[in-house]
Amino acid sequence: MKPTRVAVLAALGMFLSSVSVYSLTPPGGFGRGGDAPPPAVPEIAPPAPLVADTQEISHFTAGGNVMIEGRVGNPRLARSSSGETFVLVEARGADGAAAQTAAPANLALVIDRSGSMKGARIRNAVAAATSAVDRLDDGDVVSVVTFDTQTQVVVPPTTIAPGARERVNAAIRGIALGGDTCISCGIEEGMTLLAQTPGKVSRMILLSDGDANHGVRDVPGFRGIAQRAQGRGVSITTIGVDVDFNEKIMTAIAQDSNGRHYFVEDAVGLGKVFEEEARSLTRTVASNAEATLDLAPGVELVRVFDRAFRRAGSQVVVPLGSFSGAEAKTVLLEVRVPAGREGVTPVASVELGYRDLVTGSDGRCGGKLALEVVGDAARASDLDAVVSGRLQRSETAAVLKDANSLFEQGKLDEARRRLTARGQALRAVADKAEKAAPSARAADVNRDFDRQLAAVDQANQGFAAPQFATPPPGPAGAAAAAPAAPAQDTRAGKSAVRKNAEQALPFGF
Repeated sequence: MKPTRVAVLAALGMFLSSVSVYSLTPPGGFGRGGDAPPPAVPEIAPPAPLVADTQEISHFTAGGNVMIEGRVGNPRLARSSSGETFVLVEARGADGAAAQTAAPANLALVIDRSGSMKGARIRNAVAAATSAVDRLDDGDVVSVVTFDTQTQVVVPPTTIAPGARERVNAAIRGIALGGDTCISCGIEEGMTLLAQTPGKVSRMILLSDGDANHGVRDVPGFRGIAQRAQGRGVSITTIGVDVDFNEKIMTAIAQDSNGRHYFVEDAVGLGKVFEEEARSLTRTVASNAEATLDLAPGVELVRVFDRAFRRAGSQVVVPLGSFSGAEAKTVLLEVRVPAGREGVTPVASVELGYRDLVTGSDGRCGGKLALEVVGDAARASDLDAVVSGRLQRSETAAVLKDANSLFEQGKLDEARRRLTARGQALRAVADKAEKAAPSARAADVNRDFDRQLAAVDQANQGFAAPQFATPPPGPAGAAAAAPAAPAQDTRAGKSAVRKNAEQALPFGF
């Protein structure tokens, strides 16, 4: 055997031994809960790095009816660095013919019937609810709850069939108005009805035009309710009508239950939202999805962005709920990786578990992520462009919320300065990320930043409406005009705040 070949084989053997412990992880990762933890990495000096392409260890794709893609933020880190980087997991439901074979749906419509819903609001809510029922397939189940200070079951769980569909719609058309608003009462009743039909894909659509003045009234309390719903496999889509609902409560319910939130300023638009949600529900391809990230030995969790999660030793478990065709959801972690030695450093094994509604079986997919620690800082990688876009989405969502808070405190100029600075920062990062994006994801990265810039620009314009400007002083001796309402209390101000809240929520998902 030639000496050069011996040397290459020896180096390869040393490299394989340095990562063998990580490779011994069972397929699909270590079990959850009380299963045995990963074995410790032996304390041996690693060989010089021998990595032809760091993309092969810092990125993977896997899956079927739900596809998963994992990325490390920095494929190469300098040995002199802090070791901080990111782990991004993107999951997407299958599109196309497979999505048309999804399991039957279990839909609860929970509708505010308080006095403020009078007139066009309740008429349009009723029309939207019946249009959603018309979108359901035979075999799906629907229930309808209305609430004011108490709840009323308008339609108990009913299986859709030709005759039943019209009976359900007739009951919805008979909804009458009541008094004040107990949002939590409506949600609890809706969950009770959904629980009566197990084995289907459960979703609740919650509609309200006001604030909670009975029952649970604070955001933490509603987060707790939403997390219980999520734990039962129920996502809650919230719809705020007009400009006087509490957007903090409604977005919290949607976020913690893995649902969506809509702001419908004109009740005429309710039909489109209800139909979209019903169509999405009937195309659901997976339910009860959870991403489990098992951090490699020595890797520290710094932060989980935007999502509720559970921690069990080295494992971070993030519930993702259900997936309709082509629907995408993300998990973003900031981690600190041991960077004191050169060579390949394992970061995490990733597993997505879910109920595959197309095949009627449990689905599972995943992969492993690692990076290379290099001695030469000049060889360290910039932040991956796809990861950068997702990280910036989180920051953009935070700025939109901060701007809302400043505006509601009467600090209009400060809110606009915050948005302007965010726009400038986004443009600088976008230019760099778009140039560095892998060709297969370049369009996604461009679209990601374009959406963020559009949202920030829209928010800035919303807070620059002419009615927010200070009026010029009148002529000397003229009677003083009545003081104008604070900008945050005007209809235009409330509308701007609620549009920003609607934009912010999906940026974190």
